[in-house]
Parts: sequence; C-alpha cells; structure tokens
Amino acid sequence: MADMIRFACNCGNVFDSAADVANCTKCGTPLSKEGMGLIYLYRMGNPLGVAVGFGVYVDGKPFGHLANTQKIGLVVPYGSHTIHCTHGMSRKGVDATISVVPDAPVAYAKAHIKPGIFTNTIVVEPAQASDMPA
Repeated sequence: MADMIRFACNCGNVFDSAADVANCTKCGTPLSKEGMGLIYLYRMGNPLGVAVGFGVYVDGKPFGHLANTQKIGLVVPYGSHTIHCTHGMSRKGVDATISVVPDAPVAYAKAHIKPGIFTNTIVVEPAQASDMPA
C-alpha cells in the first residue's frame, strides 16, 4: 500500500490522498506533489497520548491531525519549514525546522510526547528514513 500524503489547498482545506495528484475535496483545485517537497512526519507511539490526536502546523498554518503511531507525508513547497505539533489545550512544544530542496526533496521528522510535572511537551525533531515505520 502506498504511503498517504497530505495536501493543503489554498482554500484552507487539508486532505489525505494515496495518489500523487488529487483534486481538493472542498474546492476541486487540482494539486500535485510534482515540483514540491515532501516531509514525512511520524508520531512515535506513546501510551500517554493514545486518545489524543496531535494538531500539525507547518509554518503556522493548520495541516490536519496526526494519530498515535501514524506516518503521513506533508506536501510542501521547497524551502525551510517549521513543524509544530500540539494536543488538547496544550500549546507547549519544541518545534523543528526541516528543509526540502530539489536535490533533496524528501525529509523526515518525528514527534513524541515528553511528559512533564504539570504539562506535557510535544517534541518534533528531524529524523532519518530509517526512523520511519514501513
């Protein structure tokens, strides 16, 4: 089965697709990952956060949710992008800046919960392809 990729349309809609080319499910605009970068984001398993989805933000814009142990490919323009994840009422997090360029169009990041005394922190960090599940 192909990896799911997530498109963010200019209309504000975010949707997942198994295809490299898809029409926005809200406005119908055709979108493609051709000529774009791809950041694979993996949420590492954590029993503390099983029921809580992570909100994903790329450069401050909503990019959907990420379930426990889910891996998704985020289609982004070439350049550097700040990845932020949040859950529930907590906005506390450690962000990662990930770059994709034509010579290296695919990058990897992983997110996990770092338990704290009063609140948890979601940490996003750069990763390698070998850190991703099959």
